[in-house]
Amino acid sequence: MKRKTSMLPWIAALLLVVLVAATGRVTIVPDQQPETFVNEAGETVAAEKATVTEQYAIDNWDAKILPTINQRAVDAPVLLQAAFADLNDAGTQYGSRANETSAWSFCVKGQGRVLEIENADKPNRTNLVLDAPPYDGAADYKIHYGKVFPSNIKNAIRDGVGFLKLDDFANQVEFANLTTAFNNKIKNEIILARDVQEYTGKTVSFSGCISLQNTKPESLVVVPVTLEIVEE
Repeated sequence: MKRKTSMLPWIAALLLVVLVAATGRVTIVPDQQPETFVNEAGETVAAEKATVTEQYAIDNWDAKILPTINQRAVDAPVLLQAAFADLNDAGTQYGSRANETSAWSFCVKGQGRVLEIENADKPNRTNLVLDAPPYDGAADYKIHYGKVFPSNIKNAIRDGVGFLKLDDFANQVEFANLTTAFNNKIKNEIILARDVQEYTGKTVSFSGCISLQNTKPESLVVVPVTLEIVEE
């Protein structure tokens, strides 16, 4: 009797295995194959998956960001004249900001003659220095043309469009990364598209955004979303 009793746990375990095998299912999920593309050298390479904010920029740049900037854009001389008179009044009329301590951000457009390339050897401070019509040979404002976006202008696009809010994203980090996604798009599509020296002495038209805590000359820097040389 002792031997039969000692076998009962094993028999019960065997019956449990049989029961699970009969009623349960095992799903085999194959490894997901990475997407690939052929680069300029003819090599097949793996495509990196876009982050949430990169995908947002991809999906919404042409559909929402650019149309909003075009719709909200104020002629640069008009905006600057209003800002010089009273920045807060100009912000209330034309701009947007996250809170009372944030910079005012505006959408702008304009045309100007490039007087010089400022700090061409400093990626975070490279600017086109513009003389706005009527041309008098004096610098009026600048267009950022560096691969690095300094802190005073890096949020210009995100905050300038006026409809993007922190609550629309998972957390502060994701909201901050949206800035990087927008600025990378500008860097790849505008800043890396043409050598900065090609703009010297040329007349350009542009649209973009500007963030202002004050109206000092070093603050008057537009982040462009479009930038073209005008034939004269």
